[in-house]
Amino acid sequence: MQISTRFPVAIHVLLGVEILKDYGKVTSEAISKSVNTNPVVIRRIMGLLREAGLVEVAAGTGGAALTRAASEISLLDIYRATEGPGGERLFKIHEDTPPACPVGGNIEELLEGRFAEAQAAMEAKLAETSLADLLEHLERIRKRKARKARGS
Repeated sequence: MQISTRFPVAIHVLLGVEILKDYGKVTSEAISKSVNTNPVVIRRIMGLLREAGLVEVAAGTGGAALTRAASEISLLDIYRATEGPGGERLFKIHEDTPPACPVGGNIEELLEGRFAEAQAAMEAKLAETSLADLLEHLERIRKRKARKARGS
């Protein structure tokens, strides 16, 4: 199973909520321009983030805000908000293999533990990175690009 684009778009949305707040109300229309998608897509993702307790969204054009400090929101929080609580299984093993087959009859047992370990490692890595970490890195990237554009 492949992780959907909801996860990286949700990260984009939360970064936008935090950065764009200095420019006025943060709306789905404003963020949709940054993501280059329809505002409806952003509203759906904001709904998932709201249900997970990561953002609050005022009705109408009231805007959005983080519910806690960026340092308290991990990539794992965002992943779980968009891909399901506890995370759907990242790897799905095919079913209905012939039990008498030496491979097909044992493939699930063979791979199940390894796939669970891989998913646990990914989730542990996501838990190590906060939204604040990404904001700091984003600022370094923006400064580097600004210097490069000035030719220095």
